[in-house]
Amino acid sequence: MQATNPLVKIIAFYLPQYHRIPENDAWWGIGFTDWVNVTQSRPLFPNHYQPRIPLDNNYYDLADIYNQEWQISLAKQYSIYGFCHYHYWFDGKQLLEKPTNMLISNDRLDFPFCLAWANISWTRRWNGIEYADNILQLQTHPVDESSWERHFRYLVKGWSDHRAIKVENKPIFLIYSPHTIPGLEKMLDYWRERALQSGLEGVYFIGMQQFGILTREIARALDAVVDFQPAMALFSANGCSPIMKISLAKTVFSLPRPATNLLRRIKSKFYPRIRFHSYNDIWDKILQAPDCKEFATYPGAFVDWDNTPRYGERARILLGASPGAYQRNLEKLIARVSKSENIEKLLFLNAWNEWAEGCYLEPDEMHGFSYLEATRDSLKRSIVK
Repeated sequence: MQATNPLVKIIAFYLPQYHRIPENDAWWGIGFTDWVNVTQSRPLFPNHYQPRIPLDNNYYDLADIYNQEWQISLAKQYSIYGFCHYHYWFDGKQLLEKPTNMLISNDRLDFPFCLAWANISWTRRWNGIEYADNILQLQTHPVDESSWERHFRYLVKGWSDHRAIKVENKPIFLIYSPHTIPGLEKMLDYWRERALQSGLEGVYFIGMQQFGILTREIARALDAVVDFQPAMALFSANGCSPIMKISLAKTVFSLPRPATNLLRRIKSKFYPRIRFHSYNDIWDKILQAPDCKEFATYPGAFVDWDNTPRYGERARILLGASPGAYQRNLEKLIARVSKSENIEKLLFLNAWNEWAEGCYLEPDEMHGFSYLEATRDSLKRSIVK
């Protein structure tokens, strides 16, 4: 059972990568999962926390239902409301679907959930940017009702589930890059109509604002947008407008001068391509962003960020993260969400288990359960008495 009954509901993004699939065996080597990247990572400068090590070396396999039961039990204990599973669909072909299918088909995995369609190509660079020599699985978006229908027949299984997270009694469905979908409005209208025909009251579509360009026309086709952090704060002009401007500004540090100077020397001499940012500065940008009045917007939070396991010397690293800093910032954001005009006080958190990006709530060898405890304690002020 959940430890609290918070007004603000935290939905944690959930990566289903941690199990073998034939495609990864072929592309990366037999037995590959994201744990391979995590365990092979190495520190790039003094006191750099790499590799990140799960508590008790718990390099779990999500093909084993026991591990999902453990995750759900832990999430409930620390007041996480639900998981948002990434969903990988390529015009009929699916990848990494097993944990989600296990969830949908097993009531014993008793936890609210929703899906986020990660509708980008898979590439060897891990960033979805398509170059001819690095595409592993191409994402296409046919403007075709037969294609939409195939996708709908899978999605409706989750949307109809009694554990589906809903807004206005409609199951929510997130789309990672809605701006890349030709005929987006027609596709969403088609799915809304098919949902009604299937006995649902519709679908609540949420676009993820981050480093892509989400125009007002696209936002109007959706029911809401969510600020996907820390990408939104790193790359957007003001953290709110759907018109987003990519800016790779000079590194800004909020660290003591000796530490700042040391890291600058390390960066310039050894790793000139590492991109350092201040953890607290990114959180300040999130907290200071103006409320969006034009569209329904759900705020996003994040735990930490260090994608060294995937990018090595090209990593983007936030400096100054700690459970205490996380809790101080999260408490402020929760207070803001609790006063929002949204019917459901949802807060999307990146992430439950993005280990290769240093962005996870699960316990590790350095911090133990501290980030989970900070999340639970941050919610206490929003408990419904």
